[in-house]
Amino acid sequence: MVDVEWALSQLGQVFHSEDHLKLALGAELAQMYGNERVRLEWNPEPGVRVDIGVRRGDVTIPIELKYKTKQATVKDAVFEETFQLKTQGAHDRAHYRFLRDINRVEQIVANQGRYGYAVLLTNDSNYWTSPASQALYDEFRIHEGREFGEGKLNWREQRDWMSKSGEEAPINLVGQYVAEWTDYEYREDISVSSNSEFQSLVLRVDTQVAVDK
Repeated sequence: MVDVEWALSQLGQVFHSEDHLKLALGAELAQMYGNERVRLEWNPEPGVRVDIGVRRGDVTIPIELKYKTKQATVKDAVFEETFQLKTQGAHDRAHYRFLRDINRVEQIVANQGRYGYAVLLTNDSNYWTSPASQALYDEFRIHEGREFGEGKLNWREQRDWMSKSGEEAPINLVGQYVAEWTDYEYREDISVSSNSEFQSLVLRVDTQVAVDK
């Protein structure tokens, strides 16, 4: 098994960007499973790209990543650096795109077997906190304890920007998922001002639930 949760827990960093996270997680997985068995920007088929692929036996395990940030100043004593995390916002699109990642992994797993992962790391509590009011993306929410999947998930209402960005279509998931968030711990010599809590969500897509649609 590719233990993505363990690999993520060993990083101990706050990342500048999603690419930074991808490189760090890829390097950790390479230490665990061998450099020759880890591929960044893996292409399982023409026109399809996955953030990380880990070769196990005769198949490659797909891992899709998302890194969503809220405003913070990060000071890393080891590297003597200070950098800013920006508020990315756009929660409606971000939730939609994360579920679209899950759908992509389901399709890959259905084609080649085994399992895969969709991973989200964030310091924005919007993702793991239960909503206080309705929103367009209610069916795409992934807050703590949320159960979703096994069918068509759709926007509560359509907006013009959805079709312009190619995000108007419903997402059809085969698997059933439960959002179980985990505290992400960074090194003690890293300080984060405001929005200092990070949490991660690691969802496993298994062949038992991912079948051809």
